Amino acid sequence: MVVLLDSLNRHMLGAYGGREFATPNLDAFGQRAQVFDRHFTGSLPCMPARHDILCGALDFLWKPWGSIELWEKPVTADLRAAGVTTMLVSDHPHLFESGGENYHTDFTAWEYQRGHESDPWKTRPDPSWLGAPMFNRRSMPYDNSRGWFRGEEDFPGPRTMRAAADWLRGSAPAHDRFLLFVDEFDPHEPFDTPEPYASMYDPDWEGPHLIWPPYVKGAVTRGVLSEREARQVRACYGGKLTMIDHWFGEIVRAMDDAGLWESTVLVLCTDHGHYLGEKDLFGKPAAVYNPLGHVPLMVWYPGAPPRRHDCLTTAVDIHATSATCSRRSPATASTDSPCCLVCAMAWRAASRTRRLGRSVSGS
Repeated sequence: MVVLLDSLNRHMLGAYGGREFATPNLDAFGQRAQVFDRHFTGSLPCMPARHDILCGALDFLWKPWGSIELWEKPVTADLRAAGVTTMLVSDHPHLFESGGENYHTDFTAWEYQRGHESDPWKTRPDPSWLGAPMFNRRSMPYDNSRGWFRGEEDFPGPRTMRAAADWLRGSAPAHDRFLLFVDEFDPHEPFDTPEPYASMYDPDWEGPHLIWPPYVKGAVTRGVLSEREARQVRACYGGKLTMIDHWFGEIVRAMDDAGLWESTVLVLCTDHGHYLGEKDLFGKPAAVYNPLGHVPLMVWYPGAPPRRHDCLTTAVDIHATSATCSRRSPATASTDSPCCLVCAMAWRAASRTRRLGRSVSGS
């Protein structure tokens, strides 16, 4: 299983030393997983990163944002041919727009939760939604969608995570081998959340929350944001991060309920980070510093004790991991020899207690 949380900032997770925002479920997962300390983005941003993961080849510099080409074969096609059930659960609108063609088509099945960011879900707004400052952005389809979310469970992120959890409980036990790909667009903007998350990290803010970050270099220096507004944008990201962390816990509970931990590899990753004032940058302008390019990777591997690794990894290693682990029988998931870097690190950690007379390095 691959859980991709879009725009997940490594330096804001407790598992990587972050203390600014609460991420208890991701941190707890990190305590039981293989944590990779030198994982970096491959291609940027959203669709190029997913092309790296699904097709196993770095997009940049030869290919811009775009589809999986007709002559390309993503990992889902190979797995399907090998008899592996593949399932996509997502609220990521770019998968279903021009420039996002063919990412979902080779999955055995897919489920799309509507209403995030640019998804043209509704033709008119709910009149109760007042909107939020856009920082010179054009009107977004989210302005029509937002008012139809009545409570936390109605937001696209929670709906996506719950749908994935329901599939784990109801369908995963029926399949000997599967790949579940959860492409969750949170904590990507808009940084819009219900209470208590909306005011959790900036309780003194008055007025509409600043849920739409500008994409700009020198945001405060150039007057695009005041220092106070910059803190508010950052706090809104934190609220969304904490909300999706809560719903990641639903997937963990589903793994418990279905008894999948001993037979399932779970990869937690992202496509890139998101600047929130570091070097006075906001969004994803054309400058790749650590907040954008140095990203989290945590892997649960059956039989492997928790460990940190300092080997260099990137997005294409997730492709190899998905291809390797999804083909295996659950009975041999923790004993077969690996053929990808991420699996190799976890497999070595799992093997240390089984080997006699040898010391096996994990990184």
